[in-house]
Amino acid sequence: MIAGTGMRSVRVWAVFGLLWAGVSTAQVPPAFMAGDWCALDGGRRFEERWTGAVDGRMHALARTIDDGRLIGFEFLRIEPIDGVLTYLAQPGGGAPVPFHETERGPQRIVFANPQHDYPQRIEYYRDAEGLHALVSGSSTSGESPQRFDFRPGACAPAAAVAAAPARTMAEVIESSKPADWRRPDPARTLYLEIEAGRVVIELAPAFAPKHVANILALARSGYYDGLVILRVQDNFVVQWGDPDAGDAERRRSLKAGVATLAAEFTRPASVDLAFHPLPDRDGWAAQTGFADGFPAAREGGRMWLTHCYGTLGVGRDNEVDSGGGTELYVVIGHAPRQLDRNITVAGRVLQGMELLSSLPRGPAPMGFHEKAEQRVPILRVRVAADLPEAERTHIEVLRSDTATFDALVESRRNRRDPWYKVPAGHIDVCSVPVPVRAY
Repeated sequence: MIAGTGMRSVRVWAVFGLLWAGVSTAQVPPAFMAGDWCALDGGRRFEERWTGAVDGRMHALARTIDDGRLIGFEFLRIEPIDGVLTYLAQPGGGAPVPFHETERGPQRIVFANPQHDYPQRIEYYRDAEGLHALVSGSSTSGESPQRFDFRPGACAPAAAVAAAPARTMAEVIESSKPADWRRPDPARTLYLEIEAGRVVIELAPAFAPKHVANILALARSGYYDGLVILRVQDNFVVQWGDPDAGDAERRRSLKAGVATLAAEFTRPASVDLAFHPLPDRDGWAAQTGFADGFPAAREGGRMWLTHCYGTLGVGRDNEVDSGGGTELYVVIGHAPRQLDRNITVAGRVLQGMELLSSLPRGPAPMGFHEKAEQRVPILRVRVAADLPEAERTHIEVLRSDTATFDALVESRRNRRDPWYKVPAGHIDVCSVPVPVRAY
């Protein structure tokens, strides 16, 4: 966050103290601010150490270390000034820059300084994962909003991290505990049946509630039964739907649900949906990670699901509200992240991707099957909850909000098994596997 010294570096450390300043008594900093806090971003780490409150004041030292080099430090304090709780930041030990409290909740506080160049607004909130900081300026500042996530405890020195025993993904999974796994909710799980077998799809109502509800209604009404795979484009998507959708007289009628819905490309990055961030930078968003078990990204107060291998999306025309779930697709190639925030993502495949990715490619442009005999029929689509227990697929998924999942991420971003000679030290959200196993 701090890139060096100077006024602009206030945007980083100014954020950290804010959350901790979320107090229940006016002008009195809260006790939960005291202690060590750590944020990691690839080879860069951010450290904050706050003292306990004395005489209504708290003090801190913050520093940024990049690959073992100190690249920034800052003196911080929170104290009442003229009856207003104020956050003062001194980047590089320079003159203090004040940010005055403007909003407060039990686990949230906002400081602002409209006269400052950047940032002008600093928000902190706390949840079960740790501290989260949101930094923003005016719409004309030319600076993008920033978000930082902190965990309790001191950052481990680089030497200690390097000395930690390396584990393979198989070893991480082998050492997992039953609590590290979850069973998909059958009420939001679909079974897509084709001649080759069953594809298990988990829906994401936390991100696309209206589309998920519509897809469930379509499935329960039998809408998808007997439709076909319309398109199989190499290294891109498999798409299914009604081949007569463009013919008003021949298209399949709807017994339930609707044909189109308003787009649900993104949702607020609010505290009701915990976000488990990855440690590395992303080229498509300010931050990526996992939310509700799905690969996701967030930036500027918004969150969305990413287009990774196995992602389930809702087909549409040029108009953003021209899709509703009557046509669906699954990504079968390299992650097409350019689609993020342009299409409603409604879920992802948990099991059976090999059945979709091995389908014959369409010979027409964009992988379409123009001849009826080329199309693979969909036998049926069912909601798991509507089937007897004996007919369900019994699988469980590794939770993405655990220390075991963090260890799995590290095992993939720094491969140290015998074949790898140079660990990458980096991973993108679509390269993180989410293990599924039978029970």
